[in-house]
Amino acid sequence: MYTPRHFAMPPELQQRILAAPGVGDLITQTSAGLLATHLPYVYDPDLGQHGSLLLHVARPNEQWRSEAIGESLFLITPATDYVSSLWYPSAAESGKYVPTWDYVTVQLYGRLVVHDDLAWTTMAAERLMAAHETTVGPDDMPPAYRAGQLRAIVGLQLEVTRIEGKAKLSQNRTPADVRGVVDGLSAAGAGKTAGLVEEFALPAAERRAALIADVAARHREPARDLGFVPQRPHG
Repeated sequence: MYTPRHFAMPPELQQRILAAPGVGDLITQTSAGLLATHLPYVYDPDLGQHGSLLLHVARPNEQWRSEAIGESLFLITPATDYVSSLWYPSAAESGKYVPTWDYVTVQLYGRLVVHDDLAWTTMAAERLMAAHETTVGPDDMPPAYRAGQLRAIVGLQLEVTRIEGKAKLSQNRTPADVRGVVDGLSAAGAGKTAGLVEEFALPAAERRAALIADVAARHREPARDLGFVPQRPHG
């Protein structure tokens, strides 16, 4: 994934995303071509060298029957929103109205393992349900119904081999522009992305602005140290 240095995902944000069960896209290359399924997941950091995703699919889904060739990919994009250039104070001054998109995304690559095993599938389904439900669990279902539902799915495990993350959150803008993005996203109802921009981009933009100001000040120091005072041209 192309990731400029200023859009590199902070480790704490990556950990936060993986620790919060959600939904993503499983993509596999097979002899029949690419296959993809939108799936809920639970990430287990202790299952394998780089952790594993616990998944399940409907039994009729061909993706589990078609052997994956090489690495499989799982995409998680928990926040993604349009950013209007009208939110940049600098654009109003310069006329450079270039809109963009802010987002955070995590790509997990690994070996896909099929678990057509009732015990494993039950474990994965129970962990996923427990991550989202607080008042009911599998044991609250009629036993025959629960057994039928579990037989209708197949467990999948993505044994993660590498993780790539990108957080494009306007870190390359000025602090004033970043504040404009936060306000614009908030007004547009994109509170989640606005919060991420404020948390991660604003401090980065402020550090960058301070560094630029410091470098500019240092370039001016030698002239003062030598007692040189630029003369205004005559005429």
